[in-house]
Amino acid sequence: MTRSLTTAVKTQLATNEIRPFHLLTIGFSTPVNLTDNSFTLTSSISGSSTTYTASPFLVSIPSFEEQTDITKTSLSITLSGADQTFISTALNENIVNDSVVIFRGLLDSNNSIIADPLLLYQGTIDTFQINESENESALNITVVSHWADFEKKSGRKTNNSSQQRFFSTDVGMDFSSQTVLDIKWGRK
Repeated sequence: MTRSLTTAVKTQLATNEIRPFHLLTIGFSTPVNLTDNSFTLTSSISGSSTTYTASPFLVSIPSFEEQTDITKTSLSITLSGADQTFISTALNENIVNDSVVIFRGLLDSNNSIIADPLLLYQGTIDTFQINESENESALNITVVSHWADFEKKSGRKTNNSSQQRFFSTDVGMDFSSQTVLDIKWGRK
């Protein structure tokens, strides 16, 4: 993806005072906006003002490399579940395919966001795992890029459960699993 840095960001990068931060939005039914900064930040990305809460629950945002070819990239984000909010959300909602957006920005010497944080990663939740012990719990989210579905074959299947989803009273596919054995698709 082609990106350009603003003049203010280029100027800040030329100094010895580089103070990066991440802005993370997870598109749960009630979106969660977190930052790994030590204090809460408000940013006007895409014209709308959003407050990103400084959170001790955001354990890690991994580093990753961009690819020049079309590949399925993924990364893992860990959220501490100290107050059980994230774990409760994962267990009670269907969070798979919820959007995840990560921006990286810089702060100036006045702790203000330098204009236009850079879009670092955008994807959807592929899987999640809950890790619990006696003393702590964590929600580990695996996020994949939009290329994850590139080879997915969408559409209806020739089986009874697919038929019942669209036509609940139709029994025409009841024996489709047995009939397919008689069809010589590409076989001699």
